[in-house]
Amino acid sequence: MAGGRSAGARTAARRAQTVARFVELRPAVLARMRESVPDELRAGRGAATGRQLQALARLPWDGLTMRELAGFLRVTGAAASVLADRLVAQGLVERRADRGDRRIVRLAPTPEGLAVAERYREAQRRAVAALLERLSDDQVEAWLDIMETLAAGDEPGLMPASPGEMAEAAR
Repeated sequence: MAGGRSAGARTAARRAQTVARFVELRPAVLARMRESVPDELRAGRGAATGRQLQALARLPWDGLTMRELAGFLRVTGAAASVLADRLVAQGLVERRADRGDRRIVRLAPTPEGLAVAERYREAQRRAVAALLERLSDDQVEAWLDIMETLAAGDEPGLMPASPGEMAEAAR
């Protein structure tokens, strides 16, 4: 193609511009979502961090092993252990022996941890709903499709329990 760029080069350039814009906008979108976390969850006793709240909100009622928690958070086992220690100290989770193998320790939410996790998830739902108000229905559906595609590599067992499942387990 004399004197012009090929379609492949134009596509690559457009993708590079899109990636740059995504990287530019991502902090603002994430900041809007972080702003939705109620002060009581951020500054309460022990002041759970955003990362701790994320981990707590993803813990199923029967808990995760430290290896599973580290995998979900995409951190080392040592980093997951530090996070777990802080959640235990705040009374939001407890260590329990695995039912099938008592050598395995699971990190499971306490009743207070379940309540905090639900308040955090509700705050996240409100934040996302507020952000999505700016979008058309087609844009919302496209965004969900994109999010599902990007999340497809995650372990299915690490999906958070539904509020109904959590309430059932707490009884």
